Amino acid sequence: MNTASLSNLLKHRSGTFAVVDIGTSKIAAMIVHSDGENPPAILGIGQHAASGMHRGEVTDIKTLGLAIGKAVEGAEHMAGISIKQVVVGISGANQRTDIIQRDIEITSGQVTKRDIQRLKRLVADHQEDEGRITLHRLPIAFTLDQVSGISDPINLAGKRLSLAICTITAAAATLHSIQMAVEYNHLRVEKYVSNIYASGLSALAENERELGTTIIEIGGGMTSIGYFVQGQIRYIDSIPHGGGSITQDIAKMFSIPMNEAERIKTLKGSVLAAAGDSHEKITMPMVGHDADASQPIEIGMLGDVIRARVEEILEQLIKRLDTSQYASAANQRIVIVGGVAELQGMEKYTSTMIGRFVRVGQPQGVRGLTEATKGAAYAATVGLILYRCYDHLLELTRDHANSNTRWSSNIKDWIINNIWETGSR
Repeated sequence: MNTASLSNLLKHRSGTFAVVDIGTSKIAAMIVHSDGENPPAILGIGQHAASGMHRGEVTDIKTLGLAIGKAVEGAEHMAGISIKQVVVGISGANQRTDIIQRDIEITSGQVTKRDIQRLKRLVADHQEDEGRITLHRLPIAFTLDQVSGISDPINLAGKRLSLAICTITAAAATLHSIQMAVEYNHLRVEKYVSNIYASGLSALAENERELGTTIIEIGGGMTSIGYFVQGQIRYIDSIPHGGGSITQDIAKMFSIPMNEAERIKTLKGSVLAAAGDSHEKITMPMVGHDADASQPIEIGMLGDVIRARVEEILEQLIKRLDTSQYASAANQRIVIVGGVAELQGMEKYTSTMIGRFVRVGQPQGVRGLTEATKGAAYAATVGLILYRCYDHLLELTRDHANSNTRWSSNIKDWIINNIWETGSR
C-alpha cells in the first residue's frame, strides 16, 4: 500500500493531545493541538533526564515515573493546560517485526465486500506469541491469485485472495512496567508507538519511504534500525548500545566523571578527528581527585574513542540487516537520527564506512519546534505527533476488523472504512 501518498489525502485527527518519548537518556514530552487541516502545532515542550531505564528496559518504576512526571509537568506549564492521557514512544522492549499473511477462497469468483471483511477478521485475530503485545498492524497489500501489490481488490475476478501485514510486537512485561510508571502520574497510556517507526514518519521524505530507505536511530542506551519501503516500515531491529556507551568509553579512557564525559562529547566530540590531527587540547577534571586536579586531553584522541564505538555500533546493525530478507533492498540510502547523529562528522563517516548515501534526518511536519528541539535527537518525539494525527488511520485493529462499515468507492474512504482503523486500539 502506498501509505505515504495516502496519508497526504487524510485530514489530521483534530484536538489537543500529548506525546511522551521515553528514552534511556532523556524523557521528552510535547503537548500538541491539531485543527484537522494545518500541520499540528506544539503548545508545550518538557524534558527531563531519564532515570529508571537501562538500555531500553525499565529498572526502577518509581524513578522512571518521577522523570516522566517532570517532563510532562514542564510541557503542561509551557502550554498552560493539564493532560489526562499520553501517546508513549518506546525504543526498547525487545521489539520485532513479523510479516503475516492470511488468505481465503473467493466462492463467487469475484471479490466482494463480504470477502474483504472475512479476510480482515482473519488477519486482525492473529494471536501474539506468549509474553508479547502487538504495537502496530500495518497492511502491505492484497494478492489475488498470482497478482500481487493490489490496493483495491473489490470486483476483481479471482479464486484466492490474501492480505499481508507487517506487525511490530514488544515484550509485555516491559510495557506493563512503563504503564505503571506513566500511571504513577495519574496519566493513562492512549497508545504505545515504536520509536524507530515514529522517527521514520518525521525524518524521512515521502519518496524515501516509498522507494526504500534504512533509518538508524542512535539513542542514549539503544540503537535501532528500520527499513521503509512502499510507504511503510517492513523491518526493525536494535542493539543495547548507544550514546551512553560512547560517554562511558570516554569516561573510562580518560578517567573523568561521567557528566564531564557527556559534556566533552557533546561540545568537542568528532567522529572524524584522529590522534595527531590537531594539537588542540582541553583540560578535564580527573575522577577521585580534588577539584583543582585536572589533565589535558587531545581532541584527536577523543575522536579515536568516539569513532571506535560508533564503528562497532554500525557494524553490528548492518550485520543484522544483512542477515534479514531485506539485505539487498536496503542497500540504497541511509538516514541517521538520534543525539549521536548530531556529532561532528557523523554523516560523512557513516557514508564512508558503509559505502552508501547518508544524511542526518531532521524532524518535519509540525509547527512550534524550538531551536533546541529541531535536531535529529527529536525525530522520534515529533514522529509520535504525526502518528497520533493521522498515521494511526492506516493500521488494522481487531475492533475495526469486526465493525460493519459502509462501502465507499473513493479509495481514501475505502481504506479507512474497509481496511484500517478509525481510532486507536
